[in-house]
Amino acid sequence: MFLSKKIYASAAVIILAAAAPCSCANKDETSAAVSKLADFSPITEIQEGRENIYLIVKDLDDQYWKVLSRGAAISGNELEVNVYMSGSTDETEIDQQVKLVDKAVNLGADAVIIAPDDAVKLSDCVSRVHKKGVPVVLADTMVNCQDYDVCFMTDNMIAGRSAAETLIDDMLKNGVSENEEANIAVLTGAVTVPSLSERLAGFCGYWAENAPQKWHILDDVCKSDNYEDAVDDIRRLFSRHDNINGVFAANYFTAAAFADYLKKTDSKDISLVNFDFPDEISELMRDTEFSVSSVLQKNYDMGYEAVKACVSLCNGEVPEPKFVDTGIMIINRETRNTPQVQAILSHY
Repeated sequence: MFLSKKIYASAAVIILAAAAPCSCANKDETSAAVSKLADFSPITEIQEGRENIYLIVKDLDDQYWKVLSRGAAISGNELEVNVYMSGSTDETEIDQQVKLVDKAVNLGADAVIIAPDDAVKLSDCVSRVHKKGVPVVLADTMVNCQDYDVCFMTDNMIAGRSAAETLIDDMLKNGVSENEEANIAVLTGAVTVPSLSERLAGFCGYWAENAPQKWHILDDVCKSDNYEDAVDDIRRLFSRHDNINGVFAANYFTAAAFADYLKKTDSKDISLVNFDFPDEISELMRDTEFSVSSVLQKNYDMGYEAVKACVSLCNGEVPEPKFVDTGIMIINRETRNTPQVQAILSHY
């Protein structure tokens, strides 16, 4: 089964309720056990009398958030503020983030930076803190309320459209004809995160407008919670479909999992376009026989600018505009060594 052209425009809704997703909802419930809350740790030089800024990320072990925190650390040291960081153990541990926000406030935070695990479930928490007079800066992801000061993130609708355009070009270069039947698989994480649903909507919207008529997006959508789940879900997806020509991996761990799958199965006939730049993608891109392109977000800039905004807010300044698109760059084998791309990759 595949999504019809008429459905693509409302793809985010369809993906949320896809008829045959590779969902992990029925997996061993022991994986949902609450993990130990991580303490805040300083990522800058700490001195008495400075403003204290608390950064809360989605996954402490994920490379993406480590890069964002490096930006925050550099900015904090330049501006002579104390920056502390903690986060959830993975992007499904929403309660951990709620507790960390409250803990930051109790520790006397002058400002809080948060990358919300869930746009809906973190809204009340963010609103509560902001109404107490604590500046709140969002990084990477929005919340479903207006009680924050500024958000630094990718315009994911535009980025999703760029991903679709890139996958069409890559599939043509990889030998898929406009006149032959072709199937595209979508791999994503928790679609309650607006950034992911917006990427998917942008991707499918561009596909509806520009893809060859015989190229179809499968409705068998993989919705995985973490890397391990994505590995299992991809294996099951390909056991059901043996004619997939292209894949869109919408986040870091689905990209890493599918890059590993491509390498192990030597599937050079499948084009991959993904978000972010895990090590598995970097390694795969060095092999000239694989077709892989990445939508590189400027997460270092998100962290850097978020701390700058916190300092401005502490000084009574109001950031304008309230939403800042930090931009993207498409990276592939041909562009990865250009100065512009290397400047971004130097933070990894």
